Amino acid sequence: MQDKKTEPELEIGRTLQRLRQERQLTVTELAAQSKVSAPMISRIENGHVSPSLGTLHALADALSVSLMAMFSHTDTTSDVHHVQAGTGLRSRRITPDHAHDYLLLGKHSGPSGSFQSARIRISKQDQRKLPNYQHEGYVFIYMIEGSAIYGCGTEEFQMSEGDTLSFDAKLPHGVRVILSDEIEFVTVSTRPH
Repeated sequence: MQDKKTEPELEIGRTLQRLRQERQLTVTELAAQSKVSAPMISRIENGHVSPSLGTLHALADALSVSLMAMFSHTDTTSDVHHVQAGTGLRSRRITPDHAHDYLLLGKHSGPSGSFQSARIRISKQDQRKLPNYQHEGYVFIYMIEGSAIYGCGTEEFQMSEGDTLSFDAKLPHGVRVILSDEIEFVTVSTRPH
């Protein structure tokens, strides 16, 4: 019996192939990363099979895209986040000796890397042991309110309202000391894939 191709299967197949090729992955490499067999990936890309949501989810994870990206049938489709003043996705950063709440303002991931922005507020009374970070990519910080000492590698910078700081994220970095009652800042970070 010959497989019957339908338009949705063809569109999903074209999208999968485009995403795979953008990342310069072979079918075999994608199969290894997603735990979906190479023949199944080939059948999906050629529109010969209607994949399950579980299969699409595994492929999306391996390609570092959202599940919805598997249904985007055009190169002009992309995620857009509009965050109105005072809003954002409420989130919490937890480390062994510290926790603080923040608002996630935007997060994107694609073949060229990932991007995340957040609005963070930390009070002096909650500072305990402030976390350090280190990763590939770059960071930009804009101090909205308050003042603090921010460390980048062996350097420390006193940051006050309106100050900015940008740096290579390979340097160990983070707020060292909160000088005012509380601080609020926006951070934007990128990471390559």
